[in-house]
Amino acid sequence: MAEETLFTDVIVPLAVPGRFTYRVPRDMVHKVAVGVRVLVQFGKRKVYTGVISAVHTDPPTDHQAKYLMDVLDARPSVSTLQLRYWAWMSDYYMCTAGEVLQAALPTGLKLSSEQVVCIHPDFDGDLTDMDLTEAAVVEAVQAEGRMTLEQIAAMVHQQSVQRLVSALIVKRALMYAEEVEERYRPRTETYLTLSSQLAADEDALRALFDRMEKKAPKQLDALMRLLHLSRLGSEGTQPVAQKELLRELPNGAAALRQLVEKGIVVKEDREVSRLTARDAWATEGIVLNELQSEALRQVEDALAEKDVCLLHGVTSSGKTEIYIRLIENLLEKNGQTLYMLPEIALTAQVVLRLQKHFGREVGIYHSRMTDPERVEVWQRMNSNEPFKVLLGARSALFLPFADLRLIIVDEEHDTSYKQHDPAPRYNARDSAIVLARMAGAKVVLGSATPAVETMHNARQGKYGLVVLNQRFGGAQLPHILTIDLRPERKAKRIRGPLSVPLIDSIGQALAQREQVILFQNRRGFSSFIQCEQCAHVPQCTRCDISLTYHKYSHDLRCHYCGYTAAMPRECPSCRSTKLLTLGIGTEQVEEELNIQFPNARVVRMDLDTTRAKHAHHRIIQEFEQQQIDILVGTQMVTKGLDFSHVGLVGVVSADQLLRQPDFRAFERAFQLMAQVSGRAGRRGRQGLVLIQTSEPMHPVIELVKQNDHAGLMLHELVQRKTFNYPPFVRLVQITLRHRERDALDVAARIVADQLRQLPGMQVLGPEVPPVGRIRNFYLRNILLKIGIADLAARKQLVADALRQLRTRTELKQCLIGIDVDPM
Repeated sequence: MAEETLFTDVIVPLAVPGRFTYRVPRDMVHKVAVGVRVLVQFGKRKVYTGVISAVHTDPPTDHQAKYLMDVLDARPSVSTLQLRYWAWMSDYYMCTAGEVLQAALPTGLKLSSEQVVCIHPDFDGDLTDMDLTEAAVVEAVQAEGRMTLEQIAAMVHQQSVQRLVSALIVKRALMYAEEVEERYRPRTETYLTLSSQLAADEDALRALFDRMEKKAPKQLDALMRLLHLSRLGSEGTQPVAQKELLRELPNGAAALRQLVEKGIVVKEDREVSRLTARDAWATEGIVLNELQSEALRQVEDALAEKDVCLLHGVTSSGKTEIYIRLIENLLEKNGQTLYMLPEIALTAQVVLRLQKHFGREVGIYHSRMTDPERVEVWQRMNSNEPFKVLLGARSALFLPFADLRLIIVDEEHDTSYKQHDPAPRYNARDSAIVLARMAGAKVVLGSATPAVETMHNARQGKYGLVVLNQRFGGAQLPHILTIDLRPERKAKRIRGPLSVPLIDSIGQALAQREQVILFQNRRGFSSFIQCEQCAHVPQCTRCDISLTYHKYSHDLRCHYCGYTAAMPRECPSCRSTKLLTLGIGTEQVEEELNIQFPNARVVRMDLDTTRAKHAHHRIIQEFEQQQIDILVGTQMVTKGLDFSHVGLVGVVSADQLLRQPDFRAFERAFQLMAQVSGRAGRRGRQGLVLIQTSEPMHPVIELVKQNDHAGLMLHELVQRKTFNYPPFVRLVQITLRHRERDALDVAARIVADQLRQLPGMQVLGPEVPPVGRIRNFYLRNILLKIGIADLAARKQLVADALRQLRTRTELKQCLIGIDVDPM
């Protein structure tokens, strides 16, 4: 009986809809399985790493299936739970399965093909009809076998060699090929051992010592150091890392090389982990106070009845200790915990606290890690000994958990949980709840300032709700005051970013040996520069936005596309030399502080100062150790920081937070100001918070002063119900991009008109967003408001309509992005 032909459905990491079926070669039949990575050809030349989502015997009916090129895994890299989760994410966030795969897998697990050229099989070696450059390229390719276009460009000293290579392809001297590159390579270290023959013969070893003492004392010294480090004894020698030996013997490289050449010492390369493993060092378990113990009991009771519980605890109320106790209880049952943070690079304190209690059981996963490190975490989670506690940012949701039982989403309100570009544009908080439901796990959401949607769900009984309204150890909430900038400006007492009352308060805090945090949610020195004569403002050449002035590099920058320009000496429009710097950024605040307090140690923490891998950790550690007196930063300084000596917090510009064109502006302003206020006065004494504003009676500022989150909820829910916004409806934002503005306007009107014909939704737009052009693409937004009960059906109607519209001539050059639940 003939063996049945097998086919596989493969998810390919591309934004291409559809199902891609490949035929399984006979020699690979026993290797294929759901979740295994495979190498497939897509299109005429490209090769990609895909993941098998199904194995079956049904051939495609509309085309001839290509063969799988290779099977890359001996065991599945992706679990069936992950595949179900990817399918949900693709469906809910209206993107392709390939886009989810692209986001989920570390780059090192995705082989890529690079375009190379090789000699055409029909080439006869005749170079007579070629010029000198062409002949040189052909000879180089013959010598190397294959060359990339970059290698050819470097050889002939040209930026682009497409035309040159194309001419040689026409002459049938060269041809394109695809070379597959393995991106992940295990880290190896060289280890040294005494040869087995000498290790087994003590007399021969002594004789060797005697000879080397007279003729090769340096080699003897190196050998003796090696034996000391390897603990020579009855059990034989233990391998010694070469770098460890050379650290003790700085000038011993030559002697060591000779020992290896003589066969006295044996070299071996071994695979080692890139991950730092630490043993637990907590001498005592977590001791909860009475309020924390009661909150823990309430959380456990809530999770017994519901899948999700919101822990609403004021800043410094001890939520982290409750999380640790929940994890301890779960580890006794051998279950896994995912502990999520909005930006893990900012929360070194939480990392250390978890490692202190759980040691090697703790794994870390975030974008600041190198890709090989991320691959190692993935492989460890997919092994027989996975991490029991995984601390991660939003991408940690995609890891292969074996027995996930609890997900903790700390600072659940934070907007960093939302992925904006590229697709999938998912919210990690909401997606974590779905993952937990699929895995049979529970979810704890924690925040001092919960999102309106989260608190609404808790009040409606969908989530459990536990409140901690007192700080740990009886510490008082900070005293919050406003500084009215209007009389300050009228009396001309303020010229820079800081008012006289704020400067005086900083001086008093420093005199009392207290630390200060200043929050300004805009980086750079000034938001823009303007000619005093003609009012000209330099703009980005690729985006419809003014350029931000960065004084430390003395240039103008676009924060959307990265375009930079030199700071002009005169106005390019009228040639005036009177250029004003307007708007306040963190650099300007830092400069003013250095002028006002020359003896203080001032450090800035924003995107410009924290690009290096460990920059966040270094700044936070120095601030903890009181090596920094004043910390100036963007919203980075509001997130998850716990310091003992902060006596004063200053909000430099509250008005900027309140005037954003967003229905969530008041909620976010409250969250940012309340969170940064919570950094003050955490140990023993009440801290002080000063908010600079031109609207001291603004209702949101009044709510911040009273720490009245319930009042914010009441205000926001009334407004959102009146104007039909979440949590009472769901939003879907459609963004159209085109290089030509007129063509985009036509396409946007066609899309909006078509969507208005669909039932059960409100269509707003098309409208020009606040920044109407980014990277030379003009943008138009269309906002859909859809009832929660009808969401799935209405989204399907939208997807079908957009699929049909994409075939229209007016939309063929238009890029369409879909953002479900935009933030």
